[in-house]
Amino acid sequence: MPQTTHSRKSYEQFCPMATALDFVGDRWTILILRELLGGPARFQDLKDGLPGIATNLLSERLRRMESDAIVRRVDGNALYALTETGEGVRTAIEELGMWGARMARTVGPVTPPVHERSTRAIAMALQSILVRSPYLPAETETIELLIDGAPVEVVLGPKPAVTVRVASRPDARATASADDMATFLAGTRTGADTINHDAGDSGTTQLLIDLLGG
Repeated sequence: MPQTTHSRKSYEQFCPMATALDFVGDRWTILILRELLGGPARFQDLKDGLPGIATNLLSERLRRMESDAIVRRVDGNALYALTETGEGVRTAIEELGMWGARMARTVGPVTPPVHERSTRAIAMALQSILVRSPYLPAETETIELLIDGAPVEVVLGPKPAVTVRVASRPDARATASADDMATFLAGTRTGADTINHDAGDSGTTQLLIDLLGG
C-alpha cells in the first residue's frame, strides 16, 4: 500500500495527472526511474548516476517507490528493479525526455549543467531515439556498446531495447565516450563520429549508427 505519512504531499485532486505526480512528482523520483529504465541497479550504481542526491534521500525515495509497488528488490535484494507498474512509465518518461531535449535546444537549460550524463541516462536517450525509428530491422541484431568501458546491450529489431549490462552473444561490439555521446544527443555531433566499430559484424554497428540518424 502507498505510504500515507504526513511527510508525503498530495495535490488532493480527482485528476489522473495529479495522481501520477503524487507518486512520481517528488524531486529525484523521475531521475531514479530514468536510471532504472536502463535495467536493474545496485544502490551505489543509482547513487553514482544521480550526483547531488543525499544517501538518506535516495534511501527514502526507494523505500517509498517499493511501498508503491513501482520498484522491487531482485537478486537476493542486491539490486533494485522496476515492477510492471514501474515499467508502465517508460513511454511517458521517454516523451518527457524528448520534450526536455527540445526545450534545451530552443530555450536553453534553466542552469548550465555541471554533471556528466550517466551511462543509464544515455541508454534511456538511445532507447527513446530507436523506438521512434521507422527503419527498424525485421530480424533482431545485438550490439554491445561500451561507453567509457561500461557495457550497454543494444537490441535492434521490431522491439528495440537498450539495457545497461553485458550483452549476451552480441553480433558486434562498438565503443564510444560519454562526452561524445552527450554531444551527439545534444545534436552537435553525428553518430558516425561518435560510435566506433570494435569487433564482430561491422554491418550491425553501421545499422545502429543509421538508426540513430547517421
